[in-house]
Amino acid sequence: MPCPEANPRLRLHVVHETASLLVVNKMPGMPSEPGKGHAKDSVLNAVAVRHGPRMARLGEVRDWGLVHRLDRLSSGLLALGLEPDAYDRLREAFERREVRKTYLAIVKGTLPGREGRVETPLAERLERGYRVSVPDRAGRPAVTEWRELARHGKYALIECGLPTGRLHQIRVHLASIGAPLAGDPLYVDGGLARPATARDRDDEPRFHLHAWKLSLPAGAVGAESDLNLVGELPRLFREAAADRSLTLPE
Repeated sequence: MPCPEANPRLRLHVVHETASLLVVNKMPGMPSEPGKGHAKDSVLNAVAVRHGPRMARLGEVRDWGLVHRLDRLSSGLLALGLEPDAYDRLREAFERREVRKTYLAIVKGTLPGREGRVETPLAERLERGYRVSVPDRAGRPAVTEWRELARHGKYALIECGLPTGRLHQIRVHLASIGAPLAGDPLYVDGGLARPATARDRDDEPRFHLHAWKLSLPAGAVGAESDLNLVGELPRLFREAAADRSLTLPE
């Protein structure tokens, strides 16, 4: 696979940048990396404009620098290592679960309390041509910690912490406890993957899940202290919260 093609028409929201590290705030609808139907409009296509030669040196074996991923419809903080050593340190920190990730989500339904923890293992499978996650006792360990921040009627704003990072983890786990992401077109029935009906969606065109905070350990970023970053909420998320009378955190 060749290095992602640079696309100067894409806007890149840079949050933090050094000679070896780049953290961007991905907008909803933008894929993390090129894929089917999105060969030239991903985060990596935008990063290639600034750091194409570095990405080429990292190569496909290091995912062109991309350390982790977000769903296309999700938004928020993404980290990239721009040098081999920096990439390797970041990957190791993620694998050791030393990276702290905090998400904000708008959900629809009734949560079992004001805060909690879901520890349902997840397995990946193909469903109608799409790669999805499903609850499976034989799957990989997955942990989502959640806390309700605001509620109005059937909608709530919640904060999620992810000690693990499985495919679609927050979406599956929240759906499995009766509070799927509002507007999620896939995980709407107890965490099982199936096409959402118009009634499920309430005519909402997208879900709202934002990788809000990212804390990278000092050793992984070559610093004296941990790097703590906050990703500004996109306009669509703020509008969705306002439409549902949900108060956002400061």
